[in-house]
Amino acid sequence: MIQDIFPSRLELTFRNLVPALEDCFFSFQNGNVLLRICEDGSRELPTFRDLQKPIEKIRDLTVFLFCVDDIPIYLLQLNDIVASEWQCLRYFPVEYLNHILPEWVYFAGITALHLGHWYERNVYCGKCGDKMERNRNQRELICHSCGNIVYPHIAPVVMVAVINEDRLLMTKYADRSLSQWVLISGFVEIGETLEEAAKREVFEEAGIHIKDLKYFGSQPWGFSNSVIVGYIARLDGSDEVHLDKRELAVAEWHPRSNLPKELTDISIAYEMIEALRIHEKGGLE
Repeated sequence: MIQDIFPSRLELTFRNLVPALEDCFFSFQNGNVLLRICEDGSRELPTFRDLQKPIEKIRDLTVFLFCVDDIPIYLLQLNDIVASEWQCLRYFPVEYLNHILPEWVYFAGITALHLGHWYERNVYCGKCGDKMERNRNQRELICHSCGNIVYPHIAPVVMVAVINEDRLLMTKYADRSLSQWVLISGFVEIGETLEEAAKREVFEEAGIHIKDLKYFGSQPWGFSNSVIVGYIARLDGSDEVHLDKRELAVAEWHPRSNLPKELTDISIAYEMIEALRIHEKGGLE
């Protein structure tokens, strides 16, 4: 999965640090990430030295994000500054991070994107409209006018692999360009337990009931500012699918010995499907 970066480790404890010129940073605009183009055409994370500006002039645009193996990583909020100011820096789709070494860069970048969205959407106080300010000692935004404090937003998501004897229910989205088969998933509602959300999502999207939920694992998923919790469950009752066509284009039972392949191995969906491909690899027995 995308977070499996061992032996490296993402250390999220907030630190009040001033960046050095050799420190790396992430910067995002319109879903793209700023990268340095090397002489051989490869790409890598930029450092503050690439900006050719004193740290003092960009300090207010800089936010400490986290450390990777004690290496500090920052977010640079460039706003409307364009990359054409620099010869070696350009914005690329965030998926390009998947091809950059070291391997932790992709996960770090998506986590940075998650935090970047939070800072971007909380410039002003949602209570009184005044400007929010960063707390230099911990990860929070404060409105000094009304005292409102905002913490990073994380949306919980449940993902459910529904088993019916030797078959797995797989679906395709109705409103997305993705063509691969996926598992049922959805956001947790206020007041729900994770297990209640799993049962509700399966019934709403496929019209079937489930039982014997078994926790599989979890995954931070910065693409949607989420954390995904995966469950494996048994069918409870009829296997006749009643499709919610607003959410899904198709839902079918697939033999566990011949399951469709995920397009990428970075997701918990991939791990769950592979674990269920044959009985010996996992699932409910």
